[in-house]
Amino acid sequence: MTSPQSGAEVTSREPPPVERFRPADLDEQDWRTLRATCPVSRADGPDGTQVWLVSRYADIRQVLGGAAFSVSPIDLDRGGGTAEANESIFQDPPEHTRLRGLVAGPFAVGHVGRYRDTIRAKADELIAAMGAADAPVDVMADFAKPLTMNVIAEVVGVPEPDRRMFQELSDRLLVPVSEAQGVIALEGWKRLNDYVRDLIAGRRRTGGRDGDDLLAHMIRTQEDEGTVDDVELATMVLGLPVAGYVSTANAIAVAMRYLVEFGWLRRLRAAADPADLRKRFVEEVLRIQSGDNGESMPRFAAEDVRLGDVTIRKGDTVVAPLVAANRDEELFSDPDTFDPSRPGLVRHLAFGFGIHRCLGANLARLELQVAVDALAECGLDFEMVEAWKAVPWKVNMLGDRFPDRMVLRVMAA
Repeated sequence: MTSPQSGAEVTSREPPPVERFRPADLDEQDWRTLRATCPVSRADGPDGTQVWLVSRYADIRQVLGGAAFSVSPIDLDRGGGTAEANESIFQDPPEHTRLRGLVAGPFAVGHVGRYRDTIRAKADELIAAMGAADAPVDVMADFAKPLTMNVIAEVVGVPEPDRRMFQELSDRLLVPVSEAQGVIALEGWKRLNDYVRDLIAGRRRTGGRDGDDLLAHMIRTQEDEGTVDDVELATMVLGLPVAGYVSTANAIAVAMRYLVEFGWLRRLRAAADPADLRKRFVEEVLRIQSGDNGESMPRFAAEDVRLGDVTIRKGDTVVAPLVAANRDEELFSDPDTFDPSRPGLVRHLAFGFGIHRCLGANLARLELQVAVDALAECGLDFEMVEAWKAVPWKVNMLGDRFPDRMVLRVMAA
């Protein structure tokens, strides 16, 4: 491991080869028919290669949670193993076990719960600003994105004066590198690397091990145990805010759609037991928003695997979509209908499954719960300016989809 030295240059590697993280185009899939006729089927990946597309809940859990599937391409010439270097937690054990163990504490339920009041104060501040606006507001720009960036930056340890800049640089990554705008994404990535390098060096000079944030936690771990090197430290500090920022903002946008377009804001306010209904509303948003959000990254068979009636050969790519699992009618009756009262709601896989289940799941759920609470109690009403189907969407460099805007009129309730 690299021993920490004050002023030492800290940098992370180049952006990941994002093309391998881009799932097959899933928008037009008829999941019900696929499950009934060919639950493990062949499909064209984004690069034209053939992938296995899995559509049943149980099979998707097997792929995401099974040791027979790797998160890295299998090098058949070498007999297996990862095909490239990786300093993030998205790799196979034992490195995944080591790195996830290092950062799990700051994202545990008991730890993130202490941020509830901070999240609520920021949500109230942003909602008040929307209420005072003279023109329609953009929920993404004026609420969802600044709220989620402020929260993840607080947890990671990005100082408050730097958070707007951190958000602006993160937004530059919200295009696939393969597109023409990719040069903007790469430049944003480099500037974020430089910022994180300077942030780590500055924290070390000023007692960086003190505090409850992730950066302090990792600096302490590095200095006391030597179990994380400088590149891994920088990759975590850089990657976690970017990864957790847009996906949670997406969930807030989807929640806002159901609150406004389908009248759920009125129902939450009129509920006999509002706390219980709000919690169930949040879980149903998480279940259903997987179709309007990013998907789990593909897996690669590390050995021949039997999946249903199909044998997946070693090295094959498997796409196990969260949207398919969360629309499986065997678990969720009338799955395309938004219904917080449905039984078995907690079985959804919005955060994935297995050892790679979303590290920030507890924080994301808390953010969404607090955002819904704040909106339900704010004394404002909202009206969508454009239909949900007309909202433009983008794809970021990790394959996540997100609304480019969501414009609402705001009025007194």
